[in-house]
Amino acid sequence: MPTKIKTVYALFDFVVDLLKKLNIPEQNRCHSCETNEKITYYDLNHTGVLLCDDCFKQIDNKFNKIELERISKEKNYLTGFLGAIMFSIPAIILWVLLAVYLGEISSGMAFAIALVGFLGYDYFKGFRGKLTRYIIFFTNIVSIFVANVITVIALLVKQGLTINQAIFEFQNNPSANEIFMKNSILSFILSFIPWIWVLFIRKDDKLIIKPAEKL
Repeated sequence: MPTKIKTVYALFDFVVDLLKKLNIPEQNRCHSCETNEKITYYDLNHTGVLLCDDCFKQIDNKFNKIELERISKEKNYLTGFLGAIMFSIPAIILWVLLAVYLGEISSGMAFAIALVGFLGYDYFKGFRGKLTRYIIFFTNIVSIFVANVITVIALLVKQGLTINQAIFEFQNNPSANEIFMKNSILSFILSFIPWIWVLFIRKDDKLIIKPAEKL
């Protein structure tokens, strides 16, 4: 990114000259039908290709048909949200069991919850739209919050309290609140990596073909 465009073009020119000296033939025909008429550079699923107008139209129509079929098979945002919740439940249970029986609060499970939420959304064929990543993000926050609450209550019950007493202590005991806050903060920190991927890096596996953009 810090490299100037002029420098990038100079590097490309150097490579082109080198290929010419090595007698590497130039690609100037359609990658699909081999014609050399009406050729344009295209971005085909993030790969550069040369296509003629007819081949571009054929691929574009094919991709549109596939996309329509995929959308027709998908359900809606609510279905995906429920799928993300259902896949998160086993991770929450495992989180609590590790805390209760191993004596350690496993904040590392926050990383797993963030990933299984995404898998659950896809498994239940939730609709992939602009809100998808935010629904998964919201599901992760709720799941991690619930896991931390149940963990602290379960640890209090393990010490001999009843469930009602444990809930009361959780609400009123500063020590219990401190444990909850510390673990919650650690959990959210450990979730940043999958959250960044879901919110900013992950790209939908949508088929695309469009004219290539010039730097």
